Amino acid sequence: MENVTIMDKVLEKKMEGYGFEKTDFTAPQELTVTITLCEYRDLISKVATRQAAIDKANEDKYSRDSENERLKKEIAELKAELYEYQKKTEAAKEPEEATE
Repeated sequence: MENVTIMDKVLEKKMEGYGFEKTDFTAPQELTVTITLCEYRDLISKVATRQAAIDKANEDKYSRDSENERLKKEIAELKAELYEYQKKTEAAKEPEEATE
């Protein structure tokens, strides 16, 4: 019977407002942890620092991806150019072989 009342309390808090998620409540007999303001500030600064590191890594990834795309295009152009040079060289050698 006690479980039913706890579930009712939790559901009541979750359904309190349409489209609004309320997470700052405790149900009866729920385990809670209390932290100091200093610990809270330390936690927030670590989260903010970590988010900044993640953002920087994402930015670096996008710049590397664009550089890789540029280099792939350059490689494809150079391969095409090399192929054309090889065709011209082979075409120039064929008449020489025929005259020998």
